[in-house]
Amino acid sequence: MGSGPALGGKVLRIDPVSGAPPPDNPFAGSADPATRLVYTYGHRNVQGLAVQPGTGALYSAEHGPDVDDEVNLLRPGANYGWDPVGSGTYDESRPMTDTAIDGAVPAVWSSGSPTLATSGCAFLDGPAWGPHEGELAIAALKASALYLLRLPDGGGPASLTKAAVLDGDYGRLRTVEPGGDGVLYVTTSNGDDDKILRVTV
Repeated sequence: MGSGPALGGKVLRIDPVSGAPPPDNPFAGSADPATRLVYTYGHRNVQGLAVQPGTGALYSAEHGPDVDDEVNLLRPGANYGWDPVGSGTYDESRPMTDTAIDGAVPAVWSSGSPTLATSGCAFLDGPAWGPHEGELAIAALKASALYLLRLPDGGGPASLTKAAVLDGDYGRLRTVEPGGDGVLYVTTSNGDDDKILRVTV
């Protein structure tokens, strides 16, 4: 990770009361106060974070450039491989996760082309969700739809499906928030007449 206080392209982890970095942050021993806040780096544009019930694992939904929106499993101190200035000038055509970067962590899921503009995300938790329990619900801005990502239980690829609800009906979808008992709240992001939508099983 580069030196200095720049915090772009990073996920930060702080104490919500004091604003201080927890003592077990991966760079808590850094001489730079800003670096102590960093949990992961090498991101382009993280839009959503979700903690997986039962495991405590943290996942992010992230915008790619022209290709490769991503869902990433965040590991403390890890580099997720976005480096658009690696050649010396800013270049959006560089890979979203550049495997030429030593230690870059591959995405759990990647859109390829076209992108969806993945945004907020939340896990569907509880038996009320039936066969969808445990899936990651992801809002999409450009695609104007809600997607469900089934994460593999022991290797193998993650599988993405489009939910039957909200498909293009309300425009750009931004935030996903679980309400309990098989309820999901989704916000729109169209610039005017935006709504909070209540989605049930």
